[in-house]
Amino acid sequence: MSVLARLQTFLGGEAEGEEPRELPEADLNLACAALLVEVARADYADDEREREATTKAIREVLEVEAGLVEELMAAAETEVTEGTSMFPHTQLINANCSRGQKYEILKAMWRVAFADGNLDKYEEHLIRRVAGLIHVDHSDFIHAKIEARDGSS
Repeated sequence: MSVLARLQTFLGGEAEGEEPRELPEADLNLACAALLVEVARADYADDEREREATTKAIREVLEVEAGLVEELMAAAETEVTEGTSMFPHTQLINANCSRGQKYEILKAMWRVAFADGNLDKYEEHLIRRVAGLIHVDHSDFIHAKIEARDGSS
């Protein structure tokens, strides 16, 4: 389903030929995975360590079954490539996640950014923007960064 069709469905209008549906957990997982992929791509370097950190975050933070991780990664990569904005993803997260869940998503984003041993300014900027869009306090933003950098749980 295209990004536009998915957004229309989410906002209440069904895409042609599709049945109306409630927001499934899969859409929320896709939104989170897309943000993780976005962080991995932010420094314009294709690094296997960041890809592994993204896969690990999808498996552990989003609690996606091992067999579905690659499928979700592929869908998230398509979403990031075809998408023009993070807003639909952050709006979905903001509307459906608790403060603690938002914190865990942010920490996972930091772990992806730190995975290659180098925090790029574009990665940090992206995470800062997402934190603002999902209404995470600055103190939580910094705490998540420190936890991810130091490898704390």
